[in-house]
Amino acid sequence: MWGRVVSNWSKSPGHVSPAKSTVLTCNFRSAGRLSNESARTLTSLHEVMARNLTNTLDVYLGTGLEVRFNSLEQLTMEDFKVKAVAGGYMLPCTIRGSASAILLEIENGLMFTVIDLLLGGAGAKIEAARELTEIDEDIMEGVSALIAEEVERVLQPLGHALAPGRCVKSNAAHRVFPPTEKVLRIQFDVSVAGMTGSLFAAIPASIASNLVRTIRMDHSSVTGGSGFETVPSLRKRMLECRFAVAGELPDLKVSVRSLAAIEAGSVLFLSAPVDSPGKLTLEGKSYFDALPVRHGSYKAMQLLQRFPVRTAEVEAIEEGPYVIA
Repeated sequence: MWGRVVSNWSKSPGHVSPAKSTVLTCNFRSAGRLSNESARTLTSLHEVMARNLTNTLDVYLGTGLEVRFNSLEQLTMEDFKVKAVAGGYMLPCTIRGSASAILLEIENGLMFTVIDLLLGGAGAKIEAARELTEIDEDIMEGVSALIAEEVERVLQPLGHALAPGRCVKSNAAHRVFPPTEKVLRIQFDVSVAGMTGSLFAAIPASIASNLVRTIRMDHSSVTGGSGFETVPSLRKRMLECRFAVAGELPDLKVSVRSLAAIEAGSVLFLSAPVDSPGKLTLEGKSYFDALPVRHGSYKAMQLLQRFPVRTAEVEAIEEGPYVIA
């Protein structure tokens, strides 16, 4: 009797059957792992960092140097402990206003080559590893500060500023991070003075995830799309360059009497008709006839006829010399 009542109730018009549940398998070992999309974003960021480091350290060391992005991997604290033990120069950089930190690692061979270069040598390789002295730390302080600045540029979307500290022993490097924190370890290959060594930057995985998320949100708010562009294109950067332009009235002649009489508040009469156009010059070259006009509360120029560019002038510009500020 009861079974018949339940059956009839479930078939009544007012009863809505619960939706059929969808069951998916879950691998808890993969939780918190770095996704392919996040890895591509971080890879792009650190490839740019490698190019910037090449220019910065090349100037600082005064010798040919190349920094190349090698790889990135997300490690548990246990795995990080194993890899950090074999490290050389370990420098924690505290994130200002936070309890978090980033760890810079430089292999012994690369470190002592850099020290020899800074001391005026040719970058001689050491035959056997030795303990790092306080003098070595002081010499490496400038190099580590430059590297920290480049890491800080990567973290710029988060507004983080780094404060380099003092070196720590490799067997204590893991204490820089909380024991439950996962670590993103980025490897760079540095070629200098005939040798190649490794430079590492260890970043808490939580900060790396927040960095990727912030970049996506910033780009989405600007473009209204879901994608993002980590590095502006060359064309976009060139369009943001600023050049010196001027509106001029060339070939005017004024008597010495008029020039001798000028003072603040006086009016200097020019020998140019009111409707005579001036010239728009770009970096000292004339490109357009132009009239001075007003655009709201700003001065502006209405461009008229364009001057033909001579072939000889173009060839002279293309042949240089160039100065990049």
